[in-house]
Amino acid sequence: MAIQEYLDPITSQHWDKEKFMRWLTAMLEKEDAAVTVANYIPIAFSVDQAVGVQLNTLGDLVGRSRYLPFQLADGSSPVLDDSNYRIALKAKIAQNQWEGTLPQIYELWADLFPNARLKLKDNQNMSMKATIRGELGLQSVLLVTVGYIIPKPAGVSLTISWESELDRKDYIGMNVTTRDTVEISCAGPA
Repeated sequence: MAIQEYLDPITSQHWDKEKFMRWLTAMLEKEDAAVTVANYIPIAFSVDQAVGVQLNTLGDLVGRSRYLPFQLADGSSPVLDDSNYRIALKAKIAQNQWEGTLPQIYELWADLFPNARLKLKDNQNMSMKATIRGELGLQSVLLVTVGYIIPKPAGVSLTISWESELDRKDYIGMNVTTRDTVEISCAGPA
């Protein structure tokens, strides 16, 4: 809001009244500052543009903490950086709005990890298998592992496996099981 457009219509009877013009200018400047702040709030608390404490506030609103519930294997901090926390928040928002369809999961995955592919299989026995192909960073892998990314119905177990795109001939493997029966199998070509 520019205050000049409000000062211009002042009649000639009041233009030369210095106290009135200073008072009006002061009031309009305060209003202008308030409008500027109000216009900035949606931008400041947008998941894509928020940083630091603003992201923490969004996390409180959607129910996702910046602190992972475990210590990372490489000894690094279990506190998510802004970019990974942004991924966790977007996933939580999508999970809160999930209607239980596979196409929605694929949309979520494509938005969060455009360079990795996801394939889901419903085993029809209260279990699902997710196969991931592509590279994810360590914290993103951990977010998927602890169930922060892929939504699933309550009571359904989820097995997650990675397919390596490496051209190497040696074997790479890992197997992790958590309380939620999430099994991760990573294997490269043998």
